[in-house]
Amino acid sequence: MFNRHCILFLRNNTKNKFMSSIIKDYTNESKKDIPIVKGLPVVGTIFSILLAGGGRKLHEYIDKRHQQYGSVFREKLGPLDAVWISDPLDMKLLFAQEGKYPQHMLPEAWLLYNDTYGQQRGLYFMDGKEWWKYRQILNKIMLKDFNINLIKSYNTVTNDLFTEWENYNGQVIPNLIADLYKLSISFMVAHLVGRAYDECKMHVSNDVNCLAQSIQKVFQCTVKFTVIPAKTAKLLKLNIWNDFVCAVDSSIDSASNLVSKLLSYSGGDGLLNSISNTHDIPIDMIKRLIVDFIIAAGDTTAYSTQWALYTLGLEKSTQNNLRKCLLDTDFLECDLLNNILKEVLRMYPLAPFIVRISPNDVYLKNHIIPANNLIIMSMFTSCRNRKYFQCPNEFKPDRWNRQLNNKYYGVIEPFATLPYGFGTRSCIGQKMANTQMCFTIAECIKRYEIKTINPVKIVLDLITVPDSCVNIKIHKVK
Repeated sequence: MFNRHCILFLRNNTKNKFMSSIIKDYTNESKKDIPIVKGLPVVGTIFSILLAGGGRKLHEYIDKRHQQYGSVFREKLGPLDAVWISDPLDMKLLFAQEGKYPQHMLPEAWLLYNDTYGQQRGLYFMDGKEWWKYRQILNKIMLKDFNINLIKSYNTVTNDLFTEWENYNGQVIPNLIADLYKLSISFMVAHLVGRAYDECKMHVSNDVNCLAQSIQKVFQCTVKFTVIPAKTAKLLKLNIWNDFVCAVDSSIDSASNLVSKLLSYSGGDGLLNSISNTHDIPIDMIKRLIVDFIIAAGDTTAYSTQWALYTLGLEKSTQNNLRKCLLDTDFLECDLLNNILKEVLRMYPLAPFIVRISPNDVYLKNHIIPANNLIIMSMFTSCRNRKYFQCPNEFKPDRWNRQLNNKYYGVIEPFATLPYGFGTRSCIGQKMANTQMCFTIAECIKRYEIKTINPVKIVLDLITVPDSCVNIKIHKVK
């Protein structure tokens, strides 16, 4: 069951023991100097990454650097001066020393927008004591056991999508990622209002459609700032800054309108009711938190689900086996489904890099990273490393089967893949996202045989996305 994969993320007492046992073995050992990739003054090696394909190919570029310089190195890519690490043990050590208030890094354009327009955002944009306060409150709500009553609302969400897909039987789905954006936001609405979803879905359908389009636009605009810094684009009043502002304005307005409407349904059994009944959260903060939940869910869950359907469309035998398993097994209890999603998230990690900024020195296995350095965990490299996964570039869901000793069959180091991050700043919506993706995959495979028409490669648009349109043909199961 999917909870097995998440258990380390959800138990603070386990993490505390993990922290103390990991740190003490490495703080007193002698350390080596961190290898430095030489570059030009000010710009560093920015021209090297541009020649390698730019920011969209950063995962491949950094992977090659790890092959050259080892699991730890420092490189300055333009304004980005960071220590890059790819060894899972070093990642454990970093997480063990991240402190009570872990700091991550957000895109410059997002922060600049908030500062320019005085925009107050939700949990993802918070730091320090404010973040800790609301994270502790929301942990109790969002990381508890899944509410099985939500399945009825989830059924309604997927049935609406598959009713539209009936028109494409025997054809390629024309707007797959747009459909999955809409699906992700609809899932979020269903999770917020619970059994009231049937009643409210028509009331909010226009907001969901507008939000799905604007969220996609925000990410598309943000990627362009890898070429021109956001501050420069704003100063010069370039179109890319104006387009970005319009997209963010639209997404926040649509999400705010949506949340205002959903608040009238907050008396049910959904997440909104749980948050509204929690003390110490004023209504304006509830809106901020929910708006950011909805915006975050739209992009991440949509692309992860697309990668899963894309992969199953290439793997006919795995797809057929899953369909057979789902005839006799509930999706929550289906080990094969759970393994498929784990393997998809390993091969196509939505966050190919996880970032931390430590206020203190960090002791790694063989190195010390001085305080206040940017540290980037290279998840794409660790997820595809044969030291940790047998035949790492092959799709093998069975590698996640448990042996008698409780270790995985084909996984040497499970910590080498962290689809939801780790520690106190891990993804707050991990259980919700995992359940929604499993449910979507299960319901799709029960209804359709899917076939992927064209192979694609990974590129980065902040997250991992395909380098061309994913074309999937569907045939209704007889």
